[in-house]
Amino acid sequence: MHFEKIIRNNHQKSIFVILTYIAIFLFIGLLFDIIRINAIDFLNALYLLVSFQIFPTITFCMCLVACLIIFYSISNFSQIMLSGSNYKEINPKNSLNPHEKKIYNLLLDLIKVSNLSFIPKLYIIDAPYMNAFASGWNEKNSLIALTTGIIDKLNDKELQAVIAHELSHIRHGDIRLTLCVGILSNILLLVANYAAFFLFGSNRNQGANLARTILLILQFILPIFSLFLQMYLSRSREYMADSGAAYLMQDNQAMISALQKISQDYGQNNYNTIDINPTRKAAYIFNNEAFSTHPSIQNRIRVLLGKKYV
Repeated sequence: MHFEKIIRNNHQKSIFVILTYIAIFLFIGLLFDIIRINAIDFLNALYLLVSFQIFPTITFCMCLVACLIIFYSISNFSQIMLSGSNYKEINPKNSLNPHEKKIYNLLLDLIKVSNLSFIPKLYIIDAPYMNAFASGWNEKNSLIALTTGIIDKLNDKELQAVIAHELSHIRHGDIRLTLCVGILSNILLLVANYAAFFLFGSNRNQGANLARTILLILQFILPIFSLFLQMYLSRSREYMADSGAAYLMQDNQAMISALQKISQDYGQNNYNTIDINPTRKAAYIFNNEAFSTHPSIQNRIRVLLGKKYV
């Protein structure tokens, strides 16, 4: 399958996931409105709300709040992604030590190889665990962040492969869609949690009681469903970014070695309780949690070696 076709398929998956989140979000809002009007008949009330014969007040307010959250998140994504840790931007306009110059030059070499017209901001996060991520709304405001743990424990080739992986996420347009899905997922789970306030009370008509029952069920289903949506979206992207790194490096061994070292380091240390910023988890190059949005290291290495994953 051609590279362009794979990227196109990934974009189609992304659009499908985003539209699914929006549809669920609107459906939850309509359930709130059905409870609000104490509907007698569920389907009839749903029709009246969708056709605006009865104005869906709560749905409208939820959409307005969601838009404000999305706008704020996009405007402040770098602060959100970097918060919870001490970090420093590697800015060539400032005085850099030899260590920082070396890291920045690794990025510049990749920019030259890929003939890109932009240079993402580069950050170092003061953290012992080995990880990295890319984020941003577009290429012009994109960023790549590396932890001190990954900088200290990888050699230059491996570290450059990790930077190439994150740069590939930016080149493939992953960062915008990952940011959108992350925001939508958090909004959806927040709404599902607050649905509890609408589940109490009695003397409701049959339609309103049905809406309340559906909301109760969604409270348990949505976190699992949201996780599977992110897994569906993210796993193919990690394979693509790994392949993109191997392409930029003209070698797959540096990426394979980096993944092996990161996995081994997490296996020997308990880092799960150290990172207090949950917004970074889906964006990280590695996630060792159960039901992770990332594919296993074994499968990622198999794909880099040109084998099928299992």
